[in-house]
Amino acid sequence: MRIARFFAYVLAIVAGLYLIAAVLYAIPVTLGAFDDTLQVKFDRPDPTIVADYDNGLTQAQKESFYHLSQGSEILPWTFLTALDVADPGSTKPFVEDLGRFGLLPDPAHKDGLPVGLTLSSNTFTFGMEFAGITCAACHVGELRHNGKTVRVDGAPNMFNMQLFYSQAVDALTATLNDRGKLWRALKRLGRQDYERYGIAAPLVRPATLVYYGVNVLMRRDVLDARRELIDVIGIAKAQRDPEHPTSGFGRLDAFDGTRNFILTRLRKENPQDGFKVNTANLVKLDAAVKFPPLWSKKAQPPQSVEYYRDQPEKFPQVWGFKDYDWVEWTIDTNTVMERNVTETLGAGATVILDPAQSSSLFGSSIPVSNMHELEWLAYYIDPPRWPEAAFGAVKPDLSASGEQIFKTRCANCHEYGSDQRTSAGLIKLRGMRPEAVGTDATAALRISCPVPDIGALKVEPKSYTAADAELLKDCAGVKAGVAFTGNSFARTVQTAVDGIKQKAYAAGGIDAARQRMMEDLARRGSVAWRDTLLDTQSPYGPYAARPLYGAWAAAPYLHNGSVPTLYDLLLPPDQRPKAFALGARDYDPVKLGFVVTKSCDRQDCLVDTKRTGDGNGGHIWGTDLSESDRMALLEFLKTY
Repeated sequence: MRIARFFAYVLAIVAGLYLIAAVLYAIPVTLGAFDDTLQVKFDRPDPTIVADYDNGLTQAQKESFYHLSQGSEILPWTFLTALDVADPGSTKPFVEDLGRFGLLPDPAHKDGLPVGLTLSSNTFTFGMEFAGITCAACHVGELRHNGKTVRVDGAPNMFNMQLFYSQAVDALTATLNDRGKLWRALKRLGRQDYERYGIAAPLVRPATLVYYGVNVLMRRDVLDARRELIDVIGIAKAQRDPEHPTSGFGRLDAFDGTRNFILTRLRKENPQDGFKVNTANLVKLDAAVKFPPLWSKKAQPPQSVEYYRDQPEKFPQVWGFKDYDWVEWTIDTNTVMERNVTETLGAGATVILDPAQSSSLFGSSIPVSNMHELEWLAYYIDPPRWPEAAFGAVKPDLSASGEQIFKTRCANCHEYGSDQRTSAGLIKLRGMRPEAVGTDATAALRISCPVPDIGALKVEPKSYTAADAELLKDCAGVKAGVAFTGNSFARTVQTAVDGIKQKAYAAGGIDAARQRMMEDLARRGSVAWRDTLLDTQSPYGPYAARPLYGAWAAAPYLHNGSVPTLYDLLLPPDQRPKAFALGARDYDPVKLGFVVTKSCDRQDCLVDTKRTGDGNGGHIWGTDLSESDRMALLEFLKTY
């Protein structure tokens, strides 16, 4: 009887608190519903779009490629849409004008969700609908000229991921610290809830908060992992050099960013101490790389995705990343799946790395089946055709002359025939060492740096020679010219990512046979990672000469995006632009790339080639062409 009475009291208290919360929330709901200034105005597609190519993707496939979750959701979307921007005194909603970050509006989404943003609700979001990014945020681009716009699937986008996440967190922090912003956020949330639930809004929102709270209490390991991620972001942001942008529009220090997200959370098992960022593994972000194009030329048109579901080996040969023997900018791994896992970890996926959490260790928010589907959708993207209606007609005679120049001056590096494929059909990419190609070496050097502290991971040590140490003298803990034994970055990442991947397979109920198919192991053999600069013999190295199909739509150029146009790339290095802005979409149909300007009114948009990681030297092939031959080659590349 006493127990029943106790539970009755508890239930009465909970019910009373719920009713009080409902009554209190009715105030911002009522005020918000009648305040039209709180209405959020989402971006709409540019009506001047001339060609939305559909270059390989059906409309249904676009929906998946544009919005399928890869597990990188980091903030609750409902609350994000209620916030002001962080600027003091500003009442502008954070989610208005998401184009300021380079996000493109999706014509198929009247709810304002832009291309590349995802919404997902799962255990790792505590049942809330969180927003994150997916492939299309970085790999669907727009090019504009004379009032006309061309949208291209697979093209590098002028998205600034670091700025988007940073300002989203700033907006949340500012709201919590500013009573005016907090009250406005409550009213905007109330208005949106009234639009969703009508007069029941004051009753629904408190109930959802109770539901979310219970989920949080039930998954403390996930909550701790999310808090760790926020701590890492805070430390990385604090050590950021404001004079040296670490990424910017269309670029990202992907390798070092992912390295920080994973390796700064490694530690020994010590339940007594709270989490502290492992600053021994924290690296400076100074090796930006551009977003690569994702399209590929096919030997023949492919069948539907369903046709290859159980027979992927029948997909036609392609000239693109599906058939590359090694992937990533520094061709450091042969596994597309693990490359995808590291990418989404760098984009904000949650992973449990506390060794004390033995049962959930390596658990993550990554839906591995979605990762595989996104990868396969990318295989269907074709190189874009030159949009004559927007950029002008191709000159056939000049293009024909350029084709001959391409065959004699470019094809030996950038074209691959059957003799450059393995017996399994993989393309043996022509990799070059930084000193051979002459381009900025920072990305290749940084990814070769050993890991100072591997925490509780079990990783086989690696022996570094005196020559290795001389090459890696700027890495933490390395003495120039002194041989040593350390923890290879490649081996450490492979160990951590394999643990995360296997846990994701188990969570998704994916058996060994399907895993083998998803990782293309029949063609690729066992999974491998390498410190490419150290694990390969000269002249082979980490920077590959990739096929150039559709290169006209893939600006900026070189691996670090340090050259704005193909015309500039064909000039001697000392004649290339030394500083230029990225972020705008104005296209130069003569020089094939972005219009060169130094006008930079947005954070991190200026590329200064004098800075570490942003050098625009090297690739001297073709730089001795006459002006007429140079223009002929560019004319041909419009058709390639």
